[in-house]
Amino acid sequence: MKKVKSELPLSYVTVKTTKSRIDKGLLAIPVSLVDIFPKKSNKIYLVNESGILEAKSFTPYKSSSRECRIGGLRAFYDNYQVLDGEELVIQLLDYDKFRIIPERIFQNILTSRFTQFKKSKDDDEIDNILSQISKISNLQKIDILKNEYVLLSNEKFKNRKKVEKNTSIVRESVPYSIRKILLELYEGKCQITNFSFLTKKNIPYFELHHIDPEKGNHLKNLLVVSPNTHAQFTHANLIQYFDDEGWLRKVKFNNHEYSVFQIIDNLPKQFEKEIHF
Repeated sequence: MKKVKSELPLSYVTVKTTKSRIDKGLLAIPVSLVDIFPKKSNKIYLVNESGILEAKSFTPYKSSSRECRIGGLRAFYDNYQVLDGEELVIQLLDYDKFRIIPERIFQNILTSRFTQFKKSKDDDEIDNILSQISKISNLQKIDILKNEYVLLSNEKFKNRKKVEKNTSIVRESVPYSIRKILLELYEGKCQITNFSFLTKKNIPYFELHHIDPEKGNHLKNLLVVSPNTHAQFTHANLIQYFDDEGWLRKVKFNNHEYSVFQIIDNLPKQFEKEIHF
């Protein structure tokens, strides 16, 4: 088994196929993965594209063959035209329920969905896309948003665009996908005071502050703040303290010092793909 950097904003596990196993309709499970498979069962269930469970023959590792393997995959290999050496994504859904999908398809679907996510314009659209990503990635929605936050935080800064609106020029607003990420991760609570309140629609009210108004919507340039805190950034005597990576860590409003909570401190720094042979 080896670990490499994942091209997607999530970590996942793959198994490499071999021609001899493909020809026999089998998938040999490496010893490094046997712990996620049943120890005694003679069958497991695979979830197909329609969400239907298909029973497959299964040989536990502690058997006379001394090999953990899944049988009855000839149609699967033919359907996806799986080639020698291709990687298959393995997901444990329950005790004896699994999903197997060629990595190339896994990557194509998720890359498309994440692109749609970034272009989302309303609650229904973004929740629908998150549900699709959740289903294929086997991750909770909040974990998807956390991972996307980490990915976005590593992007390079861009200048904030200006758009013409009603014959006047205004700075671009924060994309809806980023608002959704920040709402869920900070739960609408001010990063300075931890204050929030619920609106009549029963959702947390918050405002987004651009630390540098001319810079773009980079996560290091955005803060979830209460209206009062937002006003202080504009009108109070202000001193700001940044760390070496560019995250705002402390502020002083009229000589009153406050720490700045940054969710990045609680998130993974990178994503890995485990390749099992």
